[in-house]
Amino acid sequence: MLLDPRLRAIVEGVIGKYHQINIATLFNTLPGEFKQDLHQDDGLWPIPRPHPSFLCNLLIAFDDFTIENGATHVVPQSHSWVKPVVQDIDSLQIEMKSGSVLFWEGGLWHGGGANRTADQERMGLFISHLISYLRPSDLQLVSVPREIVRELPRRLQRLLGYYPFGNGVDGLDPLDTLYDGVVVHPEARSAEHWRAARTSPLQDNSQ
Repeated sequence: MLLDPRLRAIVEGVIGKYHQINIATLFNTLPGEFKQDLHQDDGLWPIPRPHPSFLCNLLIAFDDFTIENGATHVVPQSHSWVKPVVQDIDSLQIEMKSGSVLFWEGGLWHGGGANRTADQERMGLFISHLISYLRPSDLQLVSVPREIVRELPRRLQRLLGYYPFGNGVDGLDPLDTLYDGVVVHPEARSAEHWRAARTSPLQDNSQ
């Protein structure tokens, strides 16, 4: 699912080709749950506004999202605003059928709605994507065991943060570390050739 070309195209259109998974979490809003405060997800990074988009989120509905069970509130166009919103500002609730996907830019003011039903749960999957060179909220490089990452497609390994943008050691591509220095990926192989050329001794041309 994470590699679905339609999903990837939308995320890339918002924050560019080089991005990583920031957070991936399953949630279930039970009957009686209160309305969540409106908030921005990109506020964790101290970057002055306005700024280029660096966070793109998506929400996959496992149940139908309705007004009654707390469909997500959004404030349209608020991702471009510099000042915070007041909590009682007019917002839209996004009703969705099970299987639908909602995308939003990380600066958009939004929040989960109150579940006013007696017996309806509202379950969904939240996946946040962050530009590749910023530190994610949930560090997948640490939280996902290496033995699992080794078995994943290369594109998914990159999405878990195995990018050479501030995450390497001694000039190594992070993918190299998955295989104890045995280079198996084309990108890493190119990096190995570059390192070999860089570290080879200079020829003695004095004779």
